[in-house]
Amino acid sequence: MIPSARLWATVCLLAIPTIAAGFIAGLWPLVLLLDVSLLVLSGLDWLVARRAVVKVTRELPHRFQVGVENKVHLDVINPGGRGLGLQLKDDSPDGFEAQPEQLHFALSGKSRIRLPYVCSPKSRGRFEFGELHLRVRGPLGLMWHERVIAAKTQVSVFPDMRGASRLLLSDAALDFVNLGLRQLRRDGKGSEFARLRDYAQGDSVRDVDWKASARRGKPVTRVMESERSQTVFIGVDAGRSMAAHVEGLTKLDHAVNAALFLAFVAIRNGDRVGLVVFADGVKSFLAPASGRAQYRKIVDTLYSSKPNLTYVDYLTLFKELNTRLLRRSLLCVFTDFLDEDQAATMIGPMRRLARRHVPVCLSIKDTALHRLLHTTPADTEVAYQHAVASELLLDREAAKRKVGQDGVTVIDVEADALSLAAVNKYLEIKSRGAL
Repeated sequence: MIPSARLWATVCLLAIPTIAAGFIAGLWPLVLLLDVSLLVLSGLDWLVARRAVVKVTRELPHRFQVGVENKVHLDVINPGGRGLGLQLKDDSPDGFEAQPEQLHFALSGKSRIRLPYVCSPKSRGRFEFGELHLRVRGPLGLMWHERVIAAKTQVSVFPDMRGASRLLLSDAALDFVNLGLRQLRRDGKGSEFARLRDYAQGDSVRDVDWKASARRGKPVTRVMESERSQTVFIGVDAGRSMAAHVEGLTKLDHAVNAALFLAFVAIRNGDRVGLVVFADGVKSFLAPASGRAQYRKIVDTLYSSKPNLTYVDYLTLFKELNTRLLRRSLLCVFTDFLDEDQAATMIGPMRRLARRHVPVCLSIKDTALHRLLHTTPADTEVAYQHAVASELLLDREAAKRKVGQDGVTVIDVEADALSLAAVNKYLEIKSRGAL
């Protein structure tokens, strides 16, 4: 039995004659009558609400994605002839941000309604939606009857694959010119002949196929594409520094999203893609392969990856790669440079790998530290925070400079630009024929 706001307001109004009865003789019978009447009406109101039949079901999206507003629908049916005032709350999993948290609505007799709300998961993995909590208001609006509807459901939260989905819906079967992503780099040329097409304004004269032009009687351009069946190997750091949150997600989540985007583009382009997840050792390893089955394996591996609150053993990682990667590869390592001592351990191995492979280190900028430095210190404590932040950023820049030498490329961007930066670099290296 849940008292409504209307009942509490009525109780407050009844306090006036109760107080007056202390000064005016003969009012107590009236006060008692009013109190008993309110009590009886409240009980009847609750009984009517209790007897109301309401059916509620939940419809979940096919797949939840981390950091994305996933829409959940609640279907409510009122088979009775009387209109109802209702409140509905879904028991969403811990770590899910639900908006709105509670739904308030009225439903007329013999009708149904479909109510949407959005859930934003903050981490990947397996979760459980709990019961549905429904409140039905009585016809007098004095009481609510609360009931619990069994609706426990297991769900899986996957990495954000919206970028790959957009690519899948595009017509970019042969090249990446028409992806619809303006920030993707498209300069440079491939090394393999793809097809002939009519000359278009802006084409280079060097790309004109003069023999084909003579046969057709009009200018014809050769279209070249990047060499296929090359190897792209992706490394994802799952150490303690990747547990830090940036823009609502951990750095590991951002790295996983970017790694999946890069893997999708590379596999779609005909390349072989491998994966390693590492921290104080190698946690998961997938040998390079091509095709959709390989992409599904990469998704399944990254889906369950969690940050390990340990140091990162780059030496063990690069020994493993040196042993297993016998073919020249583009090696993309998503990591962090906040710990200068830890980053120093990757300098030597990365340079040795650069003799055989094309290594690229990708990291996420610490925007919180930059924002802190752009504020004016209000007191001594904030001034100390400024000093520490400044020292951390200087150390980070020093670590990046040391790593980014002798053939090693370092890319340091904000979280929302990481996916495109990785794909841009991949396309650039392919177009230059660096592999």
